[in-house]
Amino acid sequence: MAEVYLEKTSQQQQLKVSGTHIVAIPKEDCCESIYVAVCTRATCPKREGFILKDDAKNYLYMGNCNVFATMAGISMDCENMLNFVNGVMERAWEDVVNNGIHCAQQIARNYIGWWETCSTPYLFQWCTQYIFQGCTVMVGWDASGLPYIYDINRDGVQHKTKSEVCDGFVNGSGSEKVYEYFRDCNVEVQSSEELLVSVERALLYASLFDEKSGGDLRVFNVKKEGVRVVYQQSVLKALFEHYNALASYLRKSLFFLFHTDHYKYTHEHNLYVDQKFREIFPEDYVRNVVLKIGKQYTVRLVHFKEPVDELYEQLRIENRDRNLSPQVEAQMEQLGLEQFQKDGVLFGMPTQMLVGGLLDVLSV
Repeated sequence: MAEVYLEKTSQQQQLKVSGTHIVAIPKEDCCESIYVAVCTRATCPKREGFILKDDAKNYLYMGNCNVFATMAGISMDCENMLNFVNGVMERAWEDVVNNGIHCAQQIARNYIGWWETCSTPYLFQWCTQYIFQGCTVMVGWDASGLPYIYDINRDGVQHKTKSEVCDGFVNGSGSEKVYEYFRDCNVEVQSSEELLVSVERALLYASLFDEKSGGDLRVFNVKKEGVRVVYQQSVLKALFEHYNALASYLRKSLFFLFHTDHYKYTHEHNLYVDQKFREIFPEDYVRNVVLKIGKQYTVRLVHFKEPVDELYEQLRIENRDRNLSPQVEAQMEQLGLEQFQKDGVLFGMPTQMLVGGLLDVLSV
């Protein structure tokens, strides 16, 4: 995301809320990988939903002990904790390193306890609060070759390993959306490849409906010998790839494009847009999610309570006399709502063709 859109103080830059993370282990008979899916959006906790970064690094790989960890919640809390854990593991004996996944989670648990009591000089410089406002999921393989996932926060630790079913943890702001997707789609995953596709789609679904999730979608494959990226796409590119699988979930949504020359992305503009949508569609509007802040347009996916077919036709009829930009006339309609007070806002019905147009024609 371009720096022109980052409205924040130096203190706010440190206080970022990380988006959605999914960690999954394939079932026992095909358990050679652990998939870790993260989005790269970071938002401001004091300005609800305001995007600080769409390219945040919400994870840390500890190469010395082959432990991969995600960050959710207040990123500064998580970064300090994971850097501390990594520093300890880099100085550890070989036996500790070989069992790194078990030792790293214990160090993280101790760190949170130290943080909340401020009982060590090392932590005192950061201990400006007594509640640790972050959580992490650590994944790796122990000395016996078993995969483990640890979900760690101030309330305690949960862990999972290989079993007869695919299993894992989800955390972050979009976790409920991930669970909602898996409940609705009712997919029976039979292989590691099927699990990978399901994880990609679940993270995409969360990014379409949760304003704090988004940016790039990345999936890492953590194996016994290391980690590699197996999937990395922007939300719009991922939607284009997986459109047929998610099309049914977009029946109550419309795309709206706000030109950045007239509608610069700021916290105040975020509040303004939400307020105006509530005024224009008082009975139907639910929320809007920023999918991309591009050079030319801010792309928002606007969600309504009911299917939008009739609403879309009504908006088209009311605005049919407005002139369209030749660049987008084949893809979008122009909405000249006087409530927005400035140049018309483009809108369109979600289709795979439109998503492709947003990628290719509008260069968002």
